Amino acid sequence: MNEIQPLMMDLVQQFLSTMVAGAKVTIDGVVHDKEIYHTSTKHGLRKYVKLSTEQGLVTRAALVDTYGRELYVKMMNYQKGAQGYVIAFPLQLEAKEVKVNA
Repeated sequence: MNEIQPLMMDLVQQFLSTMVAGAKVTIDGVVHDKEIYHTSTKHGLRKYVKLSTEQGLVTRAALVDTYGRELYVKMMNYQKGAQGYVIAFPLQLEAKEVKVNA
């Protein structure tokens, strides 16, 4: 029986995690460059972006690579006040063997 090994999934998850260089968050129509606040790999891959002093209507958040290319986009409608706010980007990886008819 063919089986995808956990090592393969771990390596793919690490690769995806290292691709993410930061985030772009749109607040009141203005795009803000943000750093990744935290990364978790406990239950899949999760990236977190923290908003601290920014206030206004958060309409969009995107994880980006080092070239600024968007990798994961979240459309939002959140009115952020003076309190902090964390945006989570959860990913659950799945892999399966593809049957090829030869």
